[in-house]
Amino acid sequence: MQLKISIMGIDGYKEGVTIERVLLLSMGFGTGHNAAAKALKIHFEQLPGVKAEAVDLLELIPNTFHPLLQSGYLGMLNKFPSFYHYLYDWTHQSRVVRYVSSELIEKMGWSIRKKLTTVFSEVEPTRIVSTHPFGLLMCPSGWEDVPTVGVLTDYELHPIWLARAPKVLCVPKCLLRQNQLERIQWRTGLELCETGLPIRREFYESVSMEEARLQLGLDLKRPVVLIMGGGTGLGPMEHLVKELSPLKHIQFIVLTGNNRSLYERLENRYACPHIRIEGFRDDIPLWMSAADLLVTKPGGVTISEAIAKRLPMFLFEAFPGQEQANQEYLIHHRVAVATRPSTIRVQIRKFFSPDFKREKIRDRFQPLMAPDAARQIVSETFKAKVPFMQTL
Repeated sequence: MQLKISIMGIDGYKEGVTIERVLLLSMGFGTGHNAAAKALKIHFEQLPGVKAEAVDLLELIPNTFHPLLQSGYLGMLNKFPSFYHYLYDWTHQSRVVRYVSSELIEKMGWSIRKKLTTVFSEVEPTRIVSTHPFGLLMCPSGWEDVPTVGVLTDYELHPIWLARAPKVLCVPKCLLRQNQLERIQWRTGLELCETGLPIRREFYESVSMEEARLQLGLDLKRPVVLIMGGGTGLGPMEHLVKELSPLKHIQFIVLTGNNRSLYERLENRYACPHIRIEGFRDDIPLWMSAADLLVTKPGGVTISEAIAKRLPMFLFEAFPGQEQANQEYLIHHRVAVATRPSTIRVQIRKFFSPDFKREKIRDRFQPLMAPDAARQIVSETFKAKVPFMQTL
C-alpha cells in the first residue's frame, strides 16, 4: 500500500512524483479535534502531489445514534462532571483500566470500523494522521503498514494515546521536560515532536490593537475584555456579565457563539454602551487582537488561539479532564489565572491597575507559541516511516 515518492522537504517536490494520500481522522467530541484536522488538511492540500481527506469518526455512526452520543457526552460534562472526572482519571492512572478501555473501544467500534474499511479502500491512504487517540484504535486491520502520526489537541499527554502508539506523536511546546520526552520515547519506541497545536494561520498574523479596534468600532482608549464560552456559550456567562457590568470604564465584548437563547437573554438584560453582545463570529483573530484580556473556558483550540495572540486569560469552570489539564498548563506558565463569578470583578480591577505588570505576562507567551505547528506536523508526517515489526 505504501507508495514510493521523492520529497524535497515540504517546500517542493520533484516533477513526476507519485501522489501521497493523507487520511486525517478526528472525532467530533467538542470542536478541537475537528478544527485541528481541518487546519492540517489546508496545509497538506497546498503541497503538490498530495491529496488529503478528513473524516470525523462520529459521522460514521448511524444517524440514530450519532446525536445521542454527542448529546450524551455534553450532558455528562454538564450534569455529571465528577463521573466524567473518574472515568478520565481511571484511564489516566491505571494501566489495566487503559487496556480494558482500549479493548472495549475497539470492540464497540465495529460499526465505525466497518464504514472506515470502506473509506480506506476508497482513499487508499499512504499516511494516517489522527487528532484523537480513538482514531488509531478504530483503524481496520492492515493499517500497521501505513505510517501513523498522532496530534494532541489539548495540553496533556493522556496515556490512552500509547494504547496504540503512532509512529510519531506531535505535542504542545513546553508540555514535557526533556527527561520525560526521552523516557517516553525509550519505553514506547514512538517519536515525540514538540510541534505545538495546529490552528488557523490568521491567529499568527500581526494586527495592531489600534487597527483591530478601529475595524471593530471600539474605543481606542478604554480597555477591552473579551468573554467567550465556546461555540455553544457554555458556563456561567450571565452571572459573569452581571458581576462585571458595574465596571463602566472597561469595554466588555461577550461572544455567545451559536447559543441564540443566551444571546437574547444577555441582549435584553445587559446591552449598554460598555457591554457589547455578539453571536457567532468568524473573525475571532481580529477580536483577540483588539482585546487586553480573555475570559473563557480552557478549551484546547481557544487557548491555543489566545497563545498565538499573546492574550492573557482568566479561566472559568474547567471541565474535569482535558480542560483541567489545559488550565493547569497555562497557570504553570503564568499566562492565566482561574476565576469565578464571585471573584472576577476584584481580579479584573487588579489586572487593570496601574502597578500591574501586564506586559510581563505577554512576554511569557513566547516559548509557548507555535506559528509553524501545522507546517512541522506536515513535515513529520512525510518523515515517518513504515513501522518495523520485530519478532523473536
